Amino acid sequence: MAINQYGAEARAYWRRWLPRRYAALPDPIAFFTALGEQVESQIGDLWDRYVVADTAPADENHEGRVSRLAQLKARAEHEVLDETVRLDPEPEAGLDHEDDGLESDEEYEARMAHLRQHTEWVSTTADALLDDNLRLSDLDDQQLRHVLDYMTPSFLRLFGTSVEDQRARGRDL
Repeated sequence: MAINQYGAEARAYWRRWLPRRYAALPDPIAFFTALGEQVESQIGDLWDRYVVADTAPADENHEGRVSRLAQLKARAEHEVLDETVRLDPEPEAGLDHEDDGLESDEEYEARMAHLRQHTEWVSTTADALLDDNLRLSDLDDQQLRHVLDYMTPSFLRLFGTSVEDQRARGRDL
């Protein structure tokens, strides 16, 4: 199995800020694959708790819902990553390093523009599904995963299906 996004982030962080611990790992690929899966699971569990505890404003539209749920997911990611991945740096991993690991203003703006574009795509796609202008079968597996990342898997109940049903039909979700 490949390292997921959280495992890749952890690997980059550990290589930069925890070089001794990273060097001591007998199999970094296996370690960060497992850590990434653990982090993803913990984020999902925490996000579910936040969604259940959250109250939607009465006048909330679909775009507002997508944004609110994305903020809850970002909060869950931040908390879990701070607890499991972004450990205190080792003393020898000082800031005098030539590459401080920070993104430039241009990289940040590009990332934010991509995030806005992606959020708009998810919102538009979810609206099209709800308005019956688009069918689940029109989306490839990756696109459906992106929608479910923001809408939660229970979104599929609106269409009389579930993640398990989709997997049984051969979807890679």
